Amino acid sequence: MLQAPSLTSKPVLCASDIRPLEAVILYDALLPNAESRLMEVLHEIDPEESFFTNTFRAARYALAEVGLCASDLIWRRAIREYTANKNDDDDPVFEIANKIRDLVKNWVFAMPNLNLSSRGFNMTPKFVQLIHVLKSCGAYGDKFRGIVLVQRSEVATIMVDIMRTMIDELAFVRPYALASELLVTDGHEQRELLDNFASGKYNLFILIKTLEDMNLPRANVVIRYNLFESQLSYAFACAHTMVPDGHLIHMVEKGNDLHRRILQEYSGPAVDDRWIEVVLQEGNSPVPSCPLKETGNPYRSDEETASKLEISIGDSVNGGRLFEDDALLAVFRIAANLQCNITTPSLHPLFVVHPLPIPSMSGVQQFVCTVTLPPGLPLQTIQGPPCFTPAHARRSGAYQFCLRLFEFSGLDYRLIYTPRRSDDNACANPSLLKSDLVSGNSCYMRKRPDFWVNSLRIPEKRLFPVVISVGNPEGPSEPYAPIVILTRQPLPHLEPFKLFFYGVFATVKNERGPAVIFDGEHLNNLHSYTLRICRTIANKAFVCSLEKMAYFIAPLLPSQAKDLSCSNMTNLQDAIDWQAVARANSNYVTRFNSDNLRDPSEFEDAVIQDRLVEFTRRCYVVRLRPDLSPMSKPSDSPREAEYANILEYCRARRKGFQGLQDNNQPLIEVSKAAAVLNRLNPVHKPFIETNKMGPKYLIPELCGKCTIPASIYRTALLLPSITRRIDDFLIVKELNAQFFANMILEQHLLSAVFTPSATFETDYERLELLGDSFLKYFSSVYVFVFNPALSEGALHKARQHIISNKVLTQCGLSIGLPSYIQGKTFSYKLWQPPNFTAQDVSPQHPGRSNDLTSSSGNGRRAIDTKTQAPVNDTNASTIHSTSQSKTKHKAPDDNITQWLGDKTIADVAEAIIGAAYLSGGRDVALRVIKALRLPVADVEQWEDFRRKALAPPSNVTPRLRGGTLSAVEGIIGASFKYPHLLSQALTHGSIHGYENTCYERLEFLGDAVLDFLVVRHVFNRDDHMSPGAMTLLKSAMVSNSALAAVCVRTGLHAYLLYESYALGNSIQSYAEQLETKRQEEHKKAARDARPPGQYWLDMEPPKVLSDVVESIIGALYISDGFTSDGVESMFKKILEPFYDQHVTVKTLSYHPTKILFEIMQTQGCQQFFIEKEKLGETHGTRCDVIVHDIILASATESTGYIAGRMASTAALDALDGDPSFMAHNCSCKNRTQIGKKDYKNRLEKMLADLEEGQNVTSEEDHNDSMEVN
Repeated sequence: MLQAPSLTSKPVLCASDIRPLEAVILYDALLPNAESRLMEVLHEIDPEESFFTNTFRAARYALAEVGLCASDLIWRRAIREYTANKNDDDDPVFEIANKIRDLVKNWVFAMPNLNLSSRGFNMTPKFVQLIHVLKSCGAYGDKFRGIVLVQRSEVATIMVDIMRTMIDELAFVRPYALASELLVTDGHEQRELLDNFASGKYNLFILIKTLEDMNLPRANVVIRYNLFESQLSYAFACAHTMVPDGHLIHMVEKGNDLHRRILQEYSGPAVDDRWIEVVLQEGNSPVPSCPLKETGNPYRSDEETASKLEISIGDSVNGGRLFEDDALLAVFRIAANLQCNITTPSLHPLFVVHPLPIPSMSGVQQFVCTVTLPPGLPLQTIQGPPCFTPAHARRSGAYQFCLRLFEFSGLDYRLIYTPRRSDDNACANPSLLKSDLVSGNSCYMRKRPDFWVNSLRIPEKRLFPVVISVGNPEGPSEPYAPIVILTRQPLPHLEPFKLFFYGVFATVKNERGPAVIFDGEHLNNLHSYTLRICRTIANKAFVCSLEKMAYFIAPLLPSQAKDLSCSNMTNLQDAIDWQAVARANSNYVTRFNSDNLRDPSEFEDAVIQDRLVEFTRRCYVVRLRPDLSPMSKPSDSPREAEYANILEYCRARRKGFQGLQDNNQPLIEVSKAAAVLNRLNPVHKPFIETNKMGPKYLIPELCGKCTIPASIYRTALLLPSITRRIDDFLIVKELNAQFFANMILEQHLLSAVFTPSATFETDYERLELLGDSFLKYFSSVYVFVFNPALSEGALHKARQHIISNKVLTQCGLSIGLPSYIQGKTFSYKLWQPPNFTAQDVSPQHPGRSNDLTSSSGNGRRAIDTKTQAPVNDTNASTIHSTSQSKTKHKAPDDNITQWLGDKTIADVAEAIIGAAYLSGGRDVALRVIKALRLPVADVEQWEDFRRKALAPPSNVTPRLRGGTLSAVEGIIGASFKYPHLLSQALTHGSIHGYENTCYERLEFLGDAVLDFLVVRHVFNRDDHMSPGAMTLLKSAMVSNSALAAVCVRTGLHAYLLYESYALGNSIQSYAEQLETKRQEEHKKAARDARPPGQYWLDMEPPKVLSDVVESIIGALYISDGFTSDGVESMFKKILEPFYDQHVTVKTLSYHPTKILFEIMQTQGCQQFFIEKEKLGETHGTRCDVIVHDIILASATESTGYIAGRMASTAALDALDGDPSFMAHNCSCKNRTQIGKKDYKNRLEKMLADLEEGQNVTSEEDHNDSMEVN
């Protein structure tokens, strides 16, 4: 069967008991094809495509998939449907539509022409190959049954139309387009169709992707006209094909690397047989404990998506939707992930379809499906609704499971496919506002999460809770009560994060719960309480309507606050402290009851204020002091020091004071309640006391008690930082889904988009160093492979067109990356919840009243929510609208804009590449490089380099000396598959006749490979080392001097091939001097009890020695098929031990003070010095290394010089042991940095002070004279 000599095909891929025979059919790439003549005329009539928009799109798609003929036939079919349904020929509004209708109705359509050499050829090479394959199926005779799998319904229908006209070529083919959802939902339609297929009325189904789960008879031939990034789709195709005589055919474009990658990753051996078995049994079997690789792409057109919006699950993170026909794949993915992560795999079938008893009245058979997933979710089993077909029952059951899981806040948003944004405006950057030609920086809009905008489309009656708990970071005496944030859509999973409290941190945990339904009264109470909380902590007159409120805040009952597990959140509505909500909503402050002034319980967990207004300072109650009264003068209260007692102070300072009812009432000891602060900045800043003295004791009769308890108030003060961090997570999730298909681990991507100036816990600097080296590595391999004739110098230039900051910046701008970058510190003073506005509070405003009784007749003050500024929820930039009142703060727009330099954008792009490498290795990093739109074509996976590389043949390289191959392999610990590559690596350009095959190109490649291996080694060895120290280590490790020392130390220089006596003498002389230096350094290190340092620094090596190390690395890399296995073996055997012994933070320089200074310079630290103190004639000198008033290390020795060295060495050890020290204690990068010359002057002065006039050896003189970079 399938004998067609004209076909260009590849051999059968695989065959097994459950797999069909597989073959790959290659077709020529489609040449750039102009529109058909019909399309050209249509565009003259309607250049904007304002009418028949969907038909224009469908015609373009058919043009690419089937050809010019198909594109025109799309219009003929569309106009027939339009004419049959339209009765407004005289309506002037439809004048253009009527012109298009008349044009198409009178157009002369060409017949399909499959002759490639003909001038009238109007089909694609891909469709021609399909026809060839179908013609070869004639040998099956009447037994032929075939299925062609395509992506879109318009292609399926037009293929059938065309095939029915090809009587001569396909006389035996009777096609039918399976393109209607009715075939899944209607049992009668499905049975009739399957009967027709069995009888032979139809023997070829053109099946669209969304219907591939239909229960179809198995076919002789299944042709995958389109390839899909879905292993489950491949399993369905196998299940539709007869075994063992059937054929599964994949159509692949010649030279298309994307098609090759899809074929390798999503079909054949990449798919476990057990998944095919599951599909064969229609899901009525346990899910295998093996991964299922899916992108989740439904391959649905925008028009199909728009027609399905009624029944779907919305994702507010990225705006995607999960439809009923997507739910089956989602459940398979969930089950596969659960099964792989449990110790004992579940043996329960995933889908079990049951027929229901046939009712006597209707007589129609119905089915229900029970869905059971492995344990690990809040929901495990559910039964779907009755359906008329088993396929629809499975879909409905899967959809109901996803819907219930969504209501439990347990549906992973990544299961919902994110629609890609249009590239129409790729060159424009809508986030760019203005540029500064002087500084080179530009102002961009900062991204706001789409989550809050998308969730506003959902009615507020059903809310999803997230319980936020902080612990007690300031001790048990100052508790932080958990609070509930209620959102309209479930927040995605958020990892715990840290908030910082002057030397300590607290971990913020969040627990999501199932949806809760609230009635109107409870919603109004939550709305008022949220306003009360936000107004109180911000001291601003916030207003927001119920309809525009993005999230609500609620307190928990104290008895419920201890157990926050999901199992105890099912009745969350009963766990909310509604009495506390009512108290807060009734008024912002209440007076103390005069009968209870001596009752300590009246003051427990209380916040009080000595001014009876809404917006004022507040204090926490420390304790009730019955031993003190207003007539007392406490010695520990300096505020009243000039007065006889506290009562006299009030009489003199309090406006309108008329005396007390009880002069003997006890006092309240208080402490100042902190304001809202930036708790996301890890730098420890000491608390700054103001000159204005606050109260230590207050009189209860003159105070008001805030209606929000202190434990809730403390947690509420953290809300600005908590919600900002939630926004950060949401933005990173958007970025990951929109551009990187969720390939990057979010904790790495979060670090990648934060600049150092943002002063968050992590920033991009370490990742940028890793990403920069990987990009250099990748681009070097790329230009090496695709430019086999270029010299080393030309390769450097070609690489710059990929890795330069200019290119990286342009690519970042093309995808809108600047708006996702977090380049500013959190401005907590400008914090506002989404859609909140701040009213202008005048002195006459009720909220500023000094008397509670003036607020209302009953002494209560409700929140005014009527007067509000309008909010436009269609613009993301206005969702966080700011106050219109005049303030002393920066302009409100400063909170939604930021200034970024081009270098910052390029650095973030490199950091994202580094994050991708950490997330999934080099192939994921490669895909992210392509997603960033860097100019790298013709490569989809790393394996493409091996296929496309050209190496010089063995007869154009010099012959190796006897024993060279085995000797070099023994030294490096790896073998060469192609020894002539080693010959090229050892060949110097001085050998006559081999100038074009010397080691220069290999050295270019090896340099990049080594650079990346070194950075990765440093990155992994010291996972918290500062970026400055990493850069210094990397520079020292890959320097020509270090590599030359490695070459001589290992003996590789002895095998170099050259024809230059001068070069030979230079190498020998250097090797002898180097060995002498090495022995001297080891003796000094043993005497000083320190590791041996870089003994090669004061010698200039012949460059050939470092080049040969890099060229051997390049040759070994190519010999191993562009994989790093052999290179890593070489690195571990000769380079890593050398580096660990000689190149560490402690041995980077002979003088540790210099290297410490360089580290501080790279950190931008300006508050670093070494303090020297003489302890007397016999006690020596003490040196302290001080950073931001913290003594980092100390040492006492006989002289200041030795003490300085020892203290600096100890400081390096301290930084090595606590790599986060600088991040937590130094914020100098936010201020103006001093220049390199100032650093050099400070270093020279410090070294001079330490030397104390003593004679220093030439060794130290040499190092002290080195410039600080």
